[in-house]
Amino acid sequence: MKPSCRSKVYVPDKTSIVSTSDVDGVNALFGYYSPFSYPMRRRLNMVVEAMEKKTGYQAILDAGFGCGILLTDLYRKLAPGSGQLYGIDVHGQHEAVKASLVAREGLEAGRIHLSNHSLFDLPFEDDTFDLIVSVSVLEHIQPNLLPACLREIRRVAKSNAEIILGFPTDSIFIRLLALLHKQDIRKNHPSTHHDIFGAIAQAGFQIIEKSSFPRFAGPLTMHYNVRIRNALR
Repeated sequence: MKPSCRSKVYVPDKTSIVSTSDVDGVNALFGYYSPFSYPMRRRLNMVVEAMEKKTGYQAILDAGFGCGILLTDLYRKLAPGSGQLYGIDVHGQHEAVKASLVAREGLEAGRIHLSNHSLFDLPFEDDTFDLIVSVSVLEHIQPNLLPACLREIRRVAKSNAEIILGFPTDSIFIRLLALLHKQDIRKNHPSTHHDIFGAIAQAGFQIIEKSSFPRFAGPLTMHYNVRIRNALR
């Protein structure tokens, strides 16, 4: 299953991004530094390509916004004047991330709501969001906890919501990147793409679109992006 159309993500200038991790896009060799930035930008582009509506969303959730690299692009996809952007993460630097983006990217502070929460207990009412994205988050969660986190996403999503997930694979390239960044891959990525695909089904979702990077790599694929929906819908 391939995306129906291609779009290019808006990536803010590096000065607009607040570092929240030693391996986020600000610090990593494969982040902002061209030509090594292509893998990072490609996986963000995959999120935009998977969006059906592209713009005019009333409520968007970035579940695990990290350093905020995707927030400005998501903000631009809100319904003019009324749409609201929400983000959750456990790093606790939400105020710094928001302040930097508002000041440097010209966003309206009153339409951005970032908080220190996790996927285990989302602080939102049922049926709140018409777009939910979560990129490079699920691999950091223990496999036995994944279904519960995905059920939380299902709970806060509207019945017709677009839900887009991006996550790395357990491949030789990802292991090599982990070595370059001196990471313990099993500690930082306790869940593999196999675990995540299994949890998506367990949580009651159906995959309706799937893409990968590189497209032709097969067992050497580095990253998956999926658009899912409630299987009971």
